[in-house]
Amino acid sequence: MAILNGILKKLNGSAGSLTFKQYAGQTVVSEKISVVKRSNTPMQMRQRTKWGNVIQMYKGICPLINYGFESKPVGRSDYNMFMKANMKGSDIYLTREEVAGGGCIAAPYQLTQGTLPSIVTVGEGDNVRTDISLGDLTIDAETTVKDFAQAVVNNNADYDFGDQISFFDVLQRVNAVTGIPYCQFLATNVVLDKASEVKLLDMVSKYGFATVDGFLGHIEGEGAGVFAWVHSRKSSAKTLVSTQSLINNNAEVIAEYSGAEAYKRSVKTYGGESSAFLTPGTTTTQATDGSASAGGTPTTPPSGGGSGTDESGGSDSGGGSGSDTGGEDYYE
Repeated sequence: MAILNGILKKLNGSAGSLTFKQYAGQTVVSEKISVVKRSNTPMQMRQRTKWGNVIQMYKGICPLINYGFESKPVGRSDYNMFMKANMKGSDIYLTREEVAGGGCIAAPYQLTQGTLPSIVTVGEGDNVRTDISLGDLTIDAETTVKDFAQAVVNNNADYDFGDQISFFDVLQRVNAVTGIPYCQFLATNVVLDKASEVKLLDMVSKYGFATVDGFLGHIEGEGAGVFAWVHSRKSSAKTLVSTQSLINNNAEVIAEYSGAEAYKRSVKTYGGESSAFLTPGTTTTQATDGSASAGGTPTTPPSGGGSGTDESGGSDSGGGSGSDTGGEDYYE
C-alpha cells in the first residue's frame, strides 16, 4: 500500500491490478488480491488425491537419486522427471490428514531412467533375484569387495571395474501413535573395485546383496516395502544409469490404499467433487420429488490423469507436502 501525491492524488477506482481510494484527503493505492477458485472436477480431484503419495515418496528418495534421470531436458530437474514418470500410473490415495502427518505408501514407482542396460529381475515379493550372475561366488561375512567385483565383471559383459551397484530399500512402517503409514528410506552401494579388501557386507545391505541361485538377489528379513538395484557408471563428466522401477513387496498395504474405496475416503477430505449433470459418467442422486439432481461422489474413481500436460508450468521445489497442490503442475 502507498500514498500518492501530486497529480496522482486525483485518481479513484481501479486500473489493472491496482485499486485507488480517497482517504482523509489523500489517494491510497493498493494491489488487488487475486482469488483463485479451486476446481473440484472428478479428473482434477483424482489428480489431487493421488498427488500426495508420489510427492512423499519423492521427498524420501530424492537425496538418493541425484542424476537418476540421465537425459533431462534443459530446465527440468530430477523432481520434474520423477513426477512425470509416476503420476499417471499412480493409483494410491491418501487423505489430506495422512499427507499432513507424513503418510506414505511404499509403491513400485520408477526410480531411474538412463542408457545402461536395465537390471532384469525374476520372482516377486521377498523372493527376487537379478540377472547379475555371481558365478561360483556365495556371498558371506568373509566376502570382500574384490571378490564381489571380480565375480560380477567376470560373469557379466555389461559391467566393468569402477562401475557401481546400488540397492534401494523403502520399508513400510506404521506410526504407533497416529496409525498413519509411513516409509523408511535406505540405500547402500558398492563400487566394483578389483583391489579392495574391505568386507562387502560391512558396506552394503545383506538383504539386497545376497547370493540367490547363483545370482545377486534379495532375501527375506526387513519386512514389507519396495526395493530395487541400479547400475551406474561415470563416463567423462556424466553419470550413466540403468532404467529401474522399484519392486513390489508391499501388496497388502498398497491394496488398502488404492482403488475405489480408497479414492472415496481420500476425496472427502479434499472437499469432495463438483461435477455437472450433463458430463458423461456423472453420478446423480434422486431428489424427494422424484427428479434427479446432479452431485454425489462417484462409485468408482474417474478415469484420466487430470489436467497436467507436458506443457504445463511446474513447481521445482520437491519439498511441499502435496496436501493441496492440485497435482496439475508436477513438471516444467
